[in-house]
Amino acid sequence: MAKIFCIVGASCSGKDTIFQRLIDVDKTLVPIITYTTRPIRQKERNGKEYYFVDNKVYHKLKNSDKIIESRSYKTVHGTWYYFTANDGQIDIKSDKTYIMVNTLEGVQKLQSIYPNNLVVIHICVDERDRLLRCIAREMNGNEDYVEMCRRFVADAKDYSINNFNNIGIPHIRVQNECVQDCVDEIRKIIKAKK
Repeated sequence: MAKIFCIVGASCSGKDTIFQRLIDVDKTLVPIITYTTRPIRQKERNGKEYYFVDNKVYHKLKNSDKIIESRSYKTVHGTWYYFTANDGQIDIKSDKTYIMVNTLEGVQKLQSIYPNNLVVIHICVDERDRLLRCIAREMNGNEDYVEMCRRFVADAKDYSINNFNNIGIPHIRVQNECVQDCVDEIRKIIKAKK
């Protein structure tokens, strides 16, 4: 039976970097790429971090019952959708080990669909460090500080220990003080849970 390891964490917690390093060093991990309607950022590539699509594609997949889970965020630029599509990436009856990045809301929906297959790994970062990373990312070309502030505040609440406890999703917390140490710890978790 397949296992799905799902990495979650607040913005700028390092989850995308950790995800990429994990699939670079462990070729047995099968990445699940989720979709978004938000604009692509500098240095992102379609099909790598996300499949970047427009609202028309989102609604077409939704109307065709091809969306496994979806969540929307009201941003300063309008509503952005993030979703996992039933596009053939997941074969739950296989013996594959999948890995993905998702949100807490997405994980709740995935947990209800794959209760025996999902392992949630929560990447934690000190709030001061996370804020500095958020600012550095915006200084790298995005320069959308209003949206950055909105996400920072929302994520501080969404990814708090209290919120995880209230939602009741089993998860493993991994502190990201050093990316390589975090990757090594997650690799041990994956090996133990396969």
